[in-house]
Amino acid sequence: MWMPESKLIELSYYNPDAQIRLTAYADTIVLEQSGNGSIIRAIRFGGYPEVVQAMSDAIYGGASIEAAEKGSIHHLRSDAKRYRRMISHDGIYAVATLMANDDEQPADMQKQDDENEGKRQQTLQPRKCYIFCPPGDQTRLFEELDRKTAVPLIPEFQDYVLGELERGGDLRRMQVISHKEEIEAWVLSLRADDENVVQVLEGGLKTGRIAIPGTAQGGPDRFSGINNVTAYLSTFGVAIADRIRNQFVPLFDPAAEPLQEELMDINSHIQQYAGYSLYDAQLAVAEAVKRQLEQRRVALIIAECGTGKSAKRS
Repeated sequence: MWMPESKLIELSYYNPDAQIRLTAYADTIVLEQSGNGSIIRAIRFGGYPEVVQAMSDAIYGGASIEAAEKGSIHHLRSDAKRYRRMISHDGIYAVATLMANDDEQPADMQKQDDENEGKRQQTLQPRKCYIFCPPGDQTRLFEELDRKTAVPLIPEFQDYVLGELERGGDLRRMQVISHKEEIEAWVLSLRADDENVVQVLEGGLKTGRIAIPGTAQGGPDRFSGINNVTAYLSTFGVAIADRIRNQFVPLFDPAAEPLQEELMDINSHIQQYAGYSLYDAQLAVAEAVKRQLEQRRVALIIAECGTGKSAKRS
């Protein structure tokens, strides 16, 4: 049960035009500092369901809120429609979590690339990405960074790449205010075509601060004895599979996340009035589609016939 104890951060939102005042209580806030103040990049708060929903809508819509913590008042800004939202219920209370989405590629650029497909390579635009990981876990930070960039990275580059990006200001730690969670939060700034990451790698290879395994003189040759594709996959198949899995993160992972309460209510309604319930895989896809529609206006479900994309009516 979520109770407004003193250790929680009091959130306040006031809309003078609509004469609306909301109060909720947060246990975690992640802020990015900019020239215009503090921007909310992640937040978790709770309260009565209608208040939590309204506060969530306000933040998602770009409202400014106040956070009172240890006698200090923080004035926080939010980015309109730049968050993914999750709301869960615990008895008569609700908890909302909002986390910033990475910058997207401009729609007009994507359309232009589609029209010129095969004529030129797609250009990645400058963008910001957000990383959340356990405190002090450099391996996890590097793995998340690897997911964000198109530049090929290997574990042997970890310390050098993280250090250089942080020194250059391209990887910056964000402020975490939390009385419950132990997390680190980072913002990664990528230039066009991830040029800054490319420059870091090229500089390290030229100076000898990093080297591709197996290329150092006198070092072990990992390609020794590899003469065909079968041998290559036998040697590097696990590493290739891990990289593919890390590059394509699902919108919803049923093994790690719970289904939202609203979806379970819909499934109960189907069971009551149609006489059957959705399979676990169908529920997982429905949750992923819901999240996709919250971020964009279109979602596609692509699968072979008979996999359960649709259900018959009784």
